[in-house]
Amino acid sequence: MENLGRIKTRLETMSELGELVSALRSMSASRSREAQKALKGTRAYCEVVERAIAEVSLLLPDGVGSAKQRDSAALLVMTSENGFVGPFNARLIDHALEVRKPEEYLIICGRRGLIVASERGVADAVPVPMTSRVQGITMLARKIASELSGFTAARIVFARHLPGAALETTVRTVLPLGETFRIPGPILPVVHVSPDELLSQLALEYLFAETAHCLMESLACENAARMRAMDSASRNIEENVDALQREERVARQEKTTTEMLDVVTGVEAVNHD
Repeated sequence: MENLGRIKTRLETMSELGELVSALRSMSASRSREAQKALKGTRAYCEVVERAIAEVSLLLPDGVGSAKQRDSAALLVMTSENGFVGPFNARLIDHALEVRKPEEYLIICGRRGLIVASERGVADAVPVPMTSRVQGITMLARKIASELSGFTAARIVFARHLPGAALETTVRTVLPLGETFRIPGPILPVVHVSPDELLSQLALEYLFAETAHCLMESLACENAARMRAMDSASRNIEENVDALQREERVARQEKTTTEMLDVVTGVEAVNHD
């Protein structure tokens, strides 16, 4: 058995680690709630842009189209930048590799996902840093949308937030713009720029809206996964602390017994003299 001093040191270390885990869990819970609250707004904005595209498409003879800049496809995977998320990144990367088409460029948003992909033998992934805060999503979504706009086809693999802190690995097609944007009725919008130019601008805005929503979903799921990982770590720490406290009591008793025996032995030696 370890000596009493070393056990006390380990107990102090475990206590400090428990405080760190608790703080990380609280931060993750706050960020997850913040992202969840923003989901309604990002989804609503996606619907507004989709309706605008559908209305403008009525002014074009061929309906919704996609201006081709280069004949290529992209698969974007949204993972986490930081760790302590359990199997979150592995699930996303494995699903992405399962659905990836041979012609698709692989873009991985999140450093941890890139590490997992590398472990899977993927060497051609294009890295993009993932934000850890809701406030960083707008800028990141603009950057990604600008990159995706150069492709003729694009899909996004992300974790969709479900009630009860659950998640679902989802694949969403964002390019090309499809017939799903058409709305019934012959209502024609009033526009002050050419329909082609307006549709091009709306297509980029649609990519931004969809990317921002997927990022928000992913951020909510990432922090929910981190909360679960911290809960597991907290239980493990509590079990270790309980075991160490038992060892401390035994070590303290042994130390007391040894000291008493030393005193008795010393007294006997003095009396014998």
